[in-house]
Amino acid sequence: MNDRTWAAPAVVCYAFLAVTTWTFEGRAAQKLTPRGFGQLREFTPPEKSPQKARSSGGVPFARIKRVHAGYSLSYGFKNFNSDVLTVETELNSEAVAEAIKEFGFREDDFKALDAWYKNAQEKAAAEADEKYVKGEVKADNRAQLEAKIRFINDINKKVQADLEKALAGLSAEYRRRRMEIYTKAGFRFAKEGVVKADIPGLAKRNWRRVRPLAQAFAEVSEEKGYDAEDLVGAVTAMVQTSLRYEVPDTKEGSRVIGGAMPPPQTLILGQGDCDTKTAVIASILLSWPNIKMVGLGIPGHYLMAYHRIPRSGDVYLEYKGLPYVMIESAGPAWIAPGTVGDQTQAYLDSGQDFRIQPISL
Repeated sequence: MNDRTWAAPAVVCYAFLAVTTWTFEGRAAQKLTPRGFGQLREFTPPEKSPQKARSSGGVPFARIKRVHAGYSLSYGFKNFNSDVLTVETELNSEAVAEAIKEFGFREDDFKALDAWYKNAQEKAAAEADEKYVKGEVKADNRAQLEAKIRFINDINKKVQADLEKALAGLSAEYRRRRMEIYTKAGFRFAKEGVVKADIPGLAKRNWRRVRPLAQAFAEVSEEKGYDAEDLVGAVTAMVQTSLRYEVPDTKEGSRVIGGAMPPPQTLILGQGDCDTKTAVIASILLSWPNIKMVGLGIPGHYLMAYHRIPRSGDVYLEYKGLPYVMIESAGPAWIAPGTVGDQTQAYLDSGQDFRIQPISL
């Protein structure tokens, strides 16, 4: 992802990063509890080893069609346990349209805010001007003149102090309203003068809209007897390989989208980059409340991690006392959780911190 900036204040908090390898071997299977998938039973660890992979048969692929109710989606891919899988579902057109409409901000949003701020400042200044004591001061003697001047100065100092207080309040309200526009548009403050797409926020806003796809993964997991590791692997493999890698534009019509897209739009276009693909994976996996996730931001790149016990060789971090195994969301390479790309590895080797962002409801 290419960093793009817009004027906005921010404060960034960094969490401690620990990257190493564990000597633990084994699956460390996790029980899965779906978030209200109707009659589907709770997921339990498989009692036998995963099935052997079938013929790859032309995967990966993405077949996306416009249908009466919305969009028909079919994705084929190879899971990291060598299962060749296909997930199929439909997304409602209204849900997709809502996701697209609510993401991004417009210049007109800030023009209206700037106009309000200017008018409010001018009004405060005009009201203060009416309160100032002006004009020629007369007195019978010097002592009376000095007393009157002191009295007038005290009045004018209070008027000036009140004006400065009012202007400071307007400035704070202007910043609050400006931040509100960014937040409603799906952005967050990254650091002083920089705003970026809020990837955890995009996942949280859209997990219900992509529930049909999560349901399709739940059915595959039910059929295959998957545990959390296999499910996370399936979702990751699909997003990495079935969705082609392409960086979104910074603008879409009149909306500034900052090189990101909401998950429903990424899915119907069949394409995305590191942050948009992370949002897709996270939005799908939010249907399982016991899968804990964090987003990981480094300069020019975005990835994620999920909580499980690392195996030997896995790249992971510690967050609030728990290990989180890293996931390279973007692909287009087929990279299993616990393995990172060259760019991420180089950043790890530099000893710098990640910006860690919890992904939860």
